[in-house]
Amino acid sequence: MKKFLIIIIMALIAIQFIKVDITKNTTPASEIIAPANIKAILQKSCYDCHSNSYKIPWYGDIAPSSWLVRSHINNGRKVLNFSEFNNYEKAKQKKLYNDIKKSIVLRMPLDSYILLHTNAKLTKNEKDAIKAWTIDAKNRL
Repeated sequence: MKKFLIIIIMALIAIQFIKVDITKNTTPASEIIAPANIKAILQKSCYDCHSNSYKIPWYGDIAPSSWLVRSHINNGRKVLNFSEFNNYEKAKQKKLYNDIKKSIVLRMPLDSYILLHTNAKLTKNEKDAIKAWTIDAKNRL
């Protein structure tokens, strides 16, 4: 049992040297345009995974949770990056407005994110405001 514990501790120390970097964006930032109330909701609940303005929590620097945190950021920004939104073609922007509306209802923010970031949970009013904004923004394109 003692040997097993020592092996586990050594493994935990060793994996701290395996780093997953956050992908650096090379395009100039072109932030999404939204009313102040919508921008505040997006920053509170979405920006950590879907923008260049992410905040790494304390556990985001400790493996293996650091791998998960950084992979969520990398994958989230591949799908949608609010910091780069106006660099997308109009057709992609329209699709993303639809996707935002659907995702807000179905699965975003992720339950695993809300578990540790309870303030990110969206209220019904916030969801309704985002849905209305996405419809309006899409129609203005």
